[in-house]
Amino acid sequence: MFKNFICLEGIDGSGKSTQIAALENLFKSKGFEILRVREPGGTEISEAVRQILLDPAHKGKMSDITELLLYNAARSQLLHEVIRPALEKGVIVLADRFAYSTLAYQGYGRGLSIDMIKNLLNISCGDCFPGKTFILDIPVSLSRERQANDGTRKGKDRIEQEKNDFFERVRKGYQTIAREMENCFLLNAAASPDDIFKLLASHFDS
Repeated sequence: MFKNFICLEGIDGSGKSTQIAALENLFKSKGFEILRVREPGGTEISEAVRQILLDPAHKGKMSDITELLLYNAARSQLLHEVIRPALEKGVIVLADRFAYSTLAYQGYGRGLSIDMIKNLLNISCGDCFPGKTFILDIPVSLSRERQANDGTRKGKDRIEQEKNDFFERVRKGYQTIAREMENCFLLNAAASPDDIFKLLASHFDS
């Protein structure tokens, strides 16, 4: 684990982008160099994989195993090209999703073997895991409401088109991950953005 590697997780609409931006401002105010990344994507190859993964035209065609392998292929490339070099230079990396999203979505959401996914994550990530992961937890109904009110969205991608029961499993998966994984913290993302940020910032007071 890398202490300067910080990840925010959660279902869509949980406020990850807002909180990552606030953390970026906090660390910059303290003089740190910051790199923001989001998954899947972040490199030429990873962005191409992202297009394949999220294309609504592939709904009902892509197998769960293909989906699992593609997410990890995109992640491995991002680590190789961007994240690991930055961490080794002492840059603080703020990630919008990382390995635990695969456990939540492909493991608990799709029902694939958790042990198999953990083995695959060890291959794709090696020793490069976040020192702290914050899971922003909201009800699926609130996630849907926030997405519907987001004027910047242009239709639903392949994952967003899944039914509510899928996202309920993902949410419960994230809650399980927060209980079981080291240095993983569950935050109530239904609270105000300011209150959420105060909780986040409290982990970096020292």
